[in-house]
Amino acid sequence: MTTEWTVVAAAEQFTLDARNAGELTFTVSNPGAAPDTVVFDVAPGEGSQRAWFTVAEPQRVVPGQGSVSVLVRLAVPAGTPPRRYDMTGFAYSANTAPEESSRSSGRVTYDVRAVVAPKRSPWPWLAAAAVLLLVVTGVVVWLVTRGPDAPPTPQARPVSVEAETLVAGAEVTSKTAAKAEVVAQDNCCGVAWSGDKQLFFLGKAVGDRVTVRVDLPADGTWRFATVRTTAPDYANTIWLVDGRQVGDTFFGFSPTVAITDEAAVATLELARGAHELTLVAVSKTQGTDSYFAGVDLVRFTPVGQP
Repeated sequence: MTTEWTVVAAAEQFTLDARNAGELTFTVSNPGAAPDTVVFDVAPGEGSQRAWFTVAEPQRVVPGQGSVSVLVRLAVPAGTPPRRYDMTGFAYSANTAPEESSRSSGRVTYDVRAVVAPKRSPWPWLAAAAVLLLVVTGVVVWLVTRGPDAPPTPQARPVSVEAETLVAGAEVTSKTAAKAEVVAQDNCCGVAWSGDKQLFFLGKAVGDRVTVRVDLPADGTWRFATVRTTAPDYANTIWLVDGRQVGDTFFGFSPTVAITDEAAVATLELARGAHELTLVAVSKTQGTDSYFAGVDLVRFTPVGQP
């Protein structure tokens, strides 16, 4: 029997750095009952080349009703004309011809920028003198005009958020006619969430997602953790932080409704300010049409604190 693979990109676009390099995670799911070996590859779009892409561990065993994450790195060579390019990830069973079992992700784009080499000054000593003059002038101006001492640097402190409080500002993305939605759900089904509610995401298909925002008080290294809900009609999901996948696939199925213990998702370097947390439905392990998910609590703890 041919495996009906599903392939979902963590985002619809690569984020490239100043060197036109970046990476993106794809989730490959096996909806069948039997394990199968998947081969993942990249189909470059017009004007691009396969050699620009590197796939980490392109061949993997995927358990029945399970998923794996595949990391794709992109390095655009210097001199490539600046414009928007695209690619597609696809997966097929190792024991069959690609054309028999191949399934692809949606189109993923990336914007290549012009890289300009820095110009070298013909008179380095003039540049050095100009820099020295600017430094001296700046110091004098600062000494003359400085006001009161600057406020202290913001300190990192744990940030705990009841997920249901984020529903009002949430953004839901759904590509199906039956649109996904998100609500604050009251205690039910024999469980009591902290705050007596949870964020309840009613996904309809693979790729449906909900995005919320959390503010952090300082730059630093943060432990991102969540308290989740599992249930008979809950999907398997992944987290994106600011558009990049973090952590592994969370398996949402359980025979009855249950609340998990707090569990770490990832440790991240994050700047002060608002950050986007996106929950994406990537697969399911039960024979229903639902891709639901529940989040009770979101917590960011500075590394080094309990």
